[in-house]
Amino acid sequence: MLDLGRTFLQSVERNPGACALVDGALRLSYAGWLARVGGAVRGLRDIGLGRGDHLLVVLQNRWQMATLHWACQFAGVVVTPLNWRAKADEIDYCLQDSAAKAIVYEPVVESAVAESALARRVTRVALGGAAGGGIALDSWLQPDQEPEPLASAEDLSLMLYTSGTTGKPKGVPRRHRAERAAALAHVAQNLYGYGERTLGVMPLYHTMGVRSLLALALIDGRFVCMPKFDAKVALVNIQAEQVTHLYLV
Repeated sequence: MLDLGRTFLQSVERNPGACALVDGALRLSYAGWLARVGGAVRGLRDIGLGRGDHLLVVLQNRWQMATLHWACQFAGVVVTPLNWRAKADEIDYCLQDSAAKAIVYEPVVESAVAESALARRVTRVALGGAAGGGIALDSWLQPDQEPEPLASAEDLSLMLYTSGTTGKPKGVPRRHRAERAAALAHVAQNLYGYGERTLGVMPLYHTMGVRSLLALALIDGRFVCMPKFDAKVALVNIQAEQVTHLYLV
């Protein structure tokens, strides 16, 4: 069973020029996306994150979020995504529960991060000039050399927090082998063909959002980012990118 970093490399080797990621005017091929992932891997390394460390990520479904998810798979870092609507106490709880060493966030959640006592004690990486960030996420996302997969199939890939409970959310860890197997099952269950295209609107802090992201890489598909759902924008993207499937609530 392969780890997810090597899974991504397979797509790059099969079809490096295929369009892999779209976010507004940004379009990246698999080879081009790998270079950006390499930059993010370097950024993670520069702040001292390595195999088994948790990174709390509070971002909408932007290309930066998708890129950071893949970078963690290469670096062996456990990506720990949180709803971008989270409040300060929720950020505090998840930082403490996961023992995350850093947090990545954007302007929409900057006030909650500013009010979080524990966020002041970890490395803060900000997107889009969000206040309080000691590091700009954009500096991590410049093209860099091809990253080396450092994780094994038995390493943790991510940890998602549960909802719909009367108690505190529970962090559910998932290994690389389990995530890859689930993505393969997703492809089989939905009878996906080579080069499918999806609208990445299901949140990447939710199982279905992550499943869509990983499954598309298995079939050299195209992930069309949608930070926040808007019906008009969704219809435009579906038509412009000739989306072949999507999941919606």
